[in-house]
Amino acid sequence: MAYAGRLAIIAGGLGGLGSSIGLRLQKEGARLALLYAPFEASRRDAVLEKVYGSSNPTGVTAVECDIASDPSVREAFPRIEKYAKGNDIFPSILINAAGYVSVSPLAETTAEEATKNIVPNLLGPMFVSQAFHRLYTSYPSTQEKPPGRIVSISSQAAHVALDGHGPYCASKAGLNALTRCMALEWSPLGITCNTVSPTVVLTELGKKAWADPVKRKAMESQIPTGRFAVPEEIAGAVEFLCRDESGMISGEDLRVDGGYTQR
Repeated sequence: MAYAGRLAIIAGGLGGLGSSIGLRLQKEGARLALLYAPFEASRRDAVLEKVYGSSNPTGVTAVECDIASDPSVREAFPRIEKYAKGNDIFPSILINAAGYVSVSPLAETTAEEATKNIVPNLLGPMFVSQAFHRLYTSYPSTQEKPPGRIVSISSQAAHVALDGHGPYCASKAGLNALTRCMALEWSPLGITCNTVSPTVVLTELGKKAWADPVKRKAMESQIPTGRFAVPEEIAGAVEFLCRDESGMISGEDLRVDGGYTQR
């Protein structure tokens, strides 16, 4: 069990990639603290039941938190700290998996719609990562601290221009730059910081968005491997960056895009 005695905090932990990553880390022994948005409160128990087999699964706590609000993040992390201390586990992993995307021609994109992309995709990970930094560096330990790991879900959109995705591309490119700065400042403290940039991933939302077979085939034909990614592939990449033996990888972006951005 690679992560026994450790707590993985997953922003965007209800559904989608957050769930796949949570299951992968749990399989390796990690306990989980899932941050979910206020608008997800009504479906929290149903998602936990579906993903983890119980609305109150062992080794998992779910904490309501608006990652786009620094005060909300600051309020949530003491609850995570209390959970960690109560279960004698060390909060050593943070996964930034929450995000937002909308599509519109750049000339017609409103300030409001741009903000909806930029705040949760860029400022949200910054607020949560800062809170994790505070928790990790101040957390009491009678033994050597386990290595700290921050992995943020970026996108192929950070590397190439996508039609109709102006603010989204900008937010993900900004996230990669932010992560490099975090790596520069926090790696000396024992916290590595990296991003994973997927192509289209067949989460439940991804399947709905690409349900049109003609549209899907056209997009897949642009990916050298000829297909979209599945959530387990992204979870595997994230887990790799969380491992103890990945301690010399910091400030990097791991593209899981089937070669899309190499065209």
